Amino acid sequence: MTIDLDGVVCRPLFGWNAGIHRSFLDPNTEAPTAHVWPRWLSSPLDHIRFDMRHPVHGAIEALSRLAKFRTLVLLTGRRSNPLHWLRWHGLDQFYSQIVINESAKKSPHYKLDQVKQLGAIEHVEDDGRTAQLLAELSDVKVYLRNWPQNQRLNLHRNVRRINDLDMLATIVEQHQDR
Repeated sequence: MTIDLDGVVCRPLFGWNAGIHRSFLDPNTEAPTAHVWPRWLSSPLDHIRFDMRHPVHGAIEALSRLAKFRTLVLLTGRRSNPLHWLRWHGLDQFYSQIVINESAKKSPHYKLDQVKQLGAIEHVEDDGRTAQLLAELSDVKVYLRNWPQNQRLNLHRNVRRINDLDMLATIVEQHQDR
């Protein structure tokens, strides 16, 4: 199971998730190229953007429950390694791997490539655009973390909404008994 970081495990500042898009990408068009800032600039800016954020409520408990039934891979569109943040909050122990975006692709297409390369069968996301693209172009089951910004989207049948990681852990645990 691959799990996005920001908006799924890491709480957005002031509760407003700016990384969520309401429009979908055309699955038949080529992946757009991202504007990638030089490392000397992006690294300090990422610390300013991300270091003071906190985990979502119940993250440790939910990830602990999920890790009993799934191999968890952190798959983030970030271009800087969040390992320090994960360690600071005691979350690094749950992930077998951390995959960050070192490509020239924007996050949705980057995650699509990585989900396929990793052979993931499930992905947890907060961005409807990314969730839709993964559902349309891969066989992965997508769990979309509910946020006000991603409500009322007409999503692919392989996208299931969840309120939080605790709800996901409950779903996974219940399906283990079958």
